[in-house]
Order: sequence, then C-alpha cells, then structure tokens
Amino acid sequence: MILWTIRHTKPFNPSEICYGSTDLDVSDSFEEEILPILKSIRSANISQLYSSPLLRCKRLSQKLQETLKVPLEFSDNLKELHFGRWEGQKLSEVPVDEVEDWKRDLRAYRFPGGGESFKDVDKRVGAKLEELYGDKEIAWVTHAGVIASLQHSYAGVPDSNFVETQFGYAMVTRFEFSKDSSGKLSAQFETLYPGTPQSPLNI
Repeated sequence: MILWTIRHTKPFNPSEICYGSTDLDVSDSFEEEILPILKSIRSANISQLYSSPLLRCKRLSQKLQETLKVPLEFSDNLKELHFGRWEGQKLSEVPVDEVEDWKRDLRAYRFPGGGESFKDVDKRVGAKLEELYGDKEIAWVTHAGVIASLQHSYAGVPDSNFVETQFGYAMVTRFEFSKDSSGKLSAQFETLYPGTPQSPLNI
C-alpha cells in the first residue's frame, strides 16, 4: 500500500503556545504553502483522502480534495497528540520538573492533566493503518506526531531519534507498506518535500 502523508501548513500561533489538540487556524501564508504540496503529489494516484478533523488539517484537506477530486474522510485517530495541561501554555511556563520528566523518556512520557504519550498515538495510528491497509494509494493530512509514529513503528526509526520535532510544515512523505508472512506491517519512506522549518523546541 502507498500512503502519502502531508503535514498541515504553518498554524496561526502568535503567542507561540504548546499545541496538540488545541484547534489553531492556519497562518496567512496558507495559500502559498499549498503550492509545493501540489507539486510534490502530482505523480501520485491517490484514491482517497483521510484527515485529522483539527482545523489546520481540515482546511488543507478540503483544498486538496478540490484538486484531487477524491472522497475525504475525517478521523480522530489522525489527530495530534494531546499535551494535557500543557495545551495552550508556553513551554517556558510549564513546570520545570514536568519538562525534565518528559526529557527522560520523550516518547513514553504521558503528559499530565489527561494528556497522551507518543506511545498512545502509536496505538491509534496503528489501528487506523490496519483498518485501511490494502492494495491502494491513499493520503493522510495530519500532524508531526502521527507521521513520526509511522516512522518509529513501521520504518525502523528508533525511539531515541525523536523526529517529531524535525518535520517542516507542509512536509510531504511517501510511505510504501507491506506485510510479511506473519502479517506484520513494515514500511519504507521518502520525503518528497521537507516543508517550511519550524522553530526548535526549547527543552
């Protein structure tokens, strides 16, 4: 199966808050940021679009649907990680001990206040992938945490390489999935467009 992943464009975040489930809109550069995406997927034969329902993905997926003329379905499994009580705060305002706890285990740490861990994201992303797996070519409009989950869970990227913070806005990646004789999924991937770099986290 061929899976194209497209990260959302730059969100409107003038206060530079921590956002995962926080439903930010897109920035003023939205229309410009779409153009390299369309160029990157012009060779694709996408039969269906799936998208996170968060506005920064919804806006992009609806634009892509207009161009590709394929069905579009929204899925909560493709949403970004929920940062719990960190949502809406600047990282500089998060208690230092919580930041230190996260730094000790970046992917397994569950964010306090009802948040998820990146390992939790792995589970829901894996469930969606198993549901959709087949002989087809599809695209997900989604978030850095979801794309990183695919790389960690199926493409051999180790947890110690925390790629979640390394992806650009509007990044386009092509994954090719297969199953072995035991039914285990694995993937190879290629980044077709690295997107617009985002500022590094101060952690």
